[in-house]
Amino acid sequence: MKLHLKRDVSAGDACFSVFDESGAEKFRAVQVSTKVTKRTNLILLDNQGNTAAKIRRLPIVGTCTFVLKVGRAHITFVIVPTKNGILSNFYGNNWHINGSIAAKDFTVSDVDNTVILSHRRHADHCTLEIFDPENELYCIAVSVCANLINTIEKPVVKTANI
Repeated sequence: MKLHLKRDVSAGDACFSVFDESGAEKFRAVQVSTKVTKRTNLILLDNQGNTAAKIRRLPIVGTCTFVLKVGRAHITFVIVPTKNGILSNFYGNNWHINGSIAAKDFTVSDVDNTVILSHRRHADHCTLEIFDPENELYCIAVSVCANLINTIEKPVVKTANI
């Protein structure tokens, strides 16, 4: 199944919108703040306004750690920016990322190298091709998390003055 993820820049609380190939909105990622912990979370809503998944960002220094919850099950997705690039790990399943998460051009594969998600960046949106319909919500949540990370789209190479 092919979906399109687009950042929502309207005045509302929606951060991302997910559309199918016909252009109909399928999901919205909405920002929710809790007053007790002053932490910002995202909720993935379906087109009827029901909560389909929850994304919680954990405040761990030096990492971008997300807990992705669908129903009663959850996966932890950790992204660690280093000077040699961005490392990412999944906890709670056997997935791994191939490609560049910084450039928003990557695939998510299972332990047997079966591709689950293909994420490709375009000028104004990202294309998600989901090959495992059972994990559709996790795939969308991973894509939202990857797009929450601020990266330099075109790194500049410095030259030394001699």
